[in-house]
Amino acid sequence: MDKIEIKSLGEFEIIKPRACVSYDLISCWSDNQSRAHLGRLAAAAIGIAVGGAGLPKYDIDAAMPISYGGLVLDRLIAKGVEPAEIIEKGMLILTELAPQILREEDIKKK
Repeated sequence: MDKIEIKSLGEFEIIKPRACVSYDLISCWSDNQSRAHLGRLAAAAIGIAVGGAGLPKYDIDAAMPISYGGLVLDRLIAKGVEPAEIIEKGMLILTELAPQILREEDIKKK
């Protein structure tokens, strides 16, 4: 996946972040997380990997993807993006980033 379309924002190029940033995201991704956690993580993935959408910049030094995801979630919702689309598109991005960090069998489990 080279590009992703977010209905109320348009089409954007997916930018693969540094491995350490992908690690921040993937390490927070589990199979038993709350919907709130998942929504923020999905929003963080969008904010990190979508360039040119006017979203906040991720602070690599802070390494706090869930907090960052909350900022991005607020901004996306304010721009008219539906929460269901945030989760859908964010999970697609997470799946694209996972091979940087996880083995294929781990990705299938997620």
